[in-house]
Amino acid sequence: MRVVVHVGLTKTGTTTLQALLAEHRAVLGAAGVHHPLLRPGAHFEGAVEVRGSAARFGLDPERLAGTWEALCAEALAPGEGTAVLSHEVLAGATPDQVARALRPLAGHEVHVVVTARDLGRQAVAHWQERVKLGETVRFADLEREELRADTGRDLGPDEGGRRPRFWHGQDLADTLARWTADLPAGRGHLVVCPAPGAPPAELWRRFADALGVPAGLAEQVGSAAVPSANRSLGAPQVALLREVVDAVGDRLDRATWLRVVKREYAEGELARAGGQPARTPPALGPLLGAATEGWLREVATAGHVVHGDVADLRPVLAGPDDPPVDVPPPAGSDPAAVADRLVASALDPGAAQGQERPGLLRRGARRLRGRRG
Repeated sequence: MRVVVHVGLTKTGTTTLQALLAEHRAVLGAAGVHHPLLRPGAHFEGAVEVRGSAARFGLDPERLAGTWEALCAEALAPGEGTAVLSHEVLAGATPDQVARALRPLAGHEVHVVVTARDLGRQAVAHWQERVKLGETVRFADLEREELRADTGRDLGPDEGGRRPRFWHGQDLADTLARWTADLPAGRGHLVVCPAPGAPPAELWRRFADALGVPAGLAEQVGSAAVPSANRSLGAPQVALLREVVDAVGDRLDRATWLRVVKREYAEGELARAGGQPARTPPALGPLLGAATEGWLREVATAGHVVHGDVADLRPVLAGPDDPPVDVPPPAGSDPAAVADRLVASALDPGAAQGQERPGLLRRGARRLRGRRG
């Protein structure tokens, strides 16, 4: 079989691509493109098992044991065609972790796909993700501690390395190098995320090309594509989230935090408040652009296949009318009250109903839009 392992990167439309694979599993499978369904969440859990990062996600490592191997067996079960495994947690795997991940696929034609987005949008997305996961870092802190730090290439912070997490996680060339080190030439694929304003289906079209999905079927599936559900927060919303994170503190265990603060509040309620997405300051353009150009030279030298226009990797930066990236929370918001409501909701959903105050956030968002004119 031909097996495609899509390893990320994070914040590159992976949720949309995985949703399309899952929703159209039957029609894709009929055409010989198989996306295995071991159980809901198996791709994520298998990737976490490969990375040995169960604690970070509040998961029980014993429950995850054997998930990746079982998922690979399910992928190979059809006996012919193309199987697709996909999760962005795989991107940061060490060489040893990559070797273990690919071992169950030995004897088959393995390809590796990396999806990549411009570093301007990725820098803001990385910052927001750190806050969603419980840090109170400002963008200025991220710029100092990661973006402008020494980017010497090592295994990254998860493995005790010195390379900042942003650079390790976004280095498309290094990710491809680690995952294709023991594969024949031509088995690595770089799928370029389209620039802002592209049709929702364009990313899927490029990804489908890397998978080898027949053109007509790719168009059929792509017609169901919608914009990513993981909407970027505005700068004031990130500021509010930082203060809510601080106010929640250690009152929730890790699994509950991820469910209530990250998914339900930050990616749900707060994202729905709207607002102009935060943008990376233009002063970082030369740094981010130079890194991108260097990685693309490595990709070309290695002979990886590129799907899409590499010009779309030019960093997207703030314009003259964009607000600063580090700003106060929306006027009228009450981070302490929000934190108390979230904790109460997590510990006793019935008791939390009387504390809900969603109007504060909406009023703050309206005031912000009014100031922008």
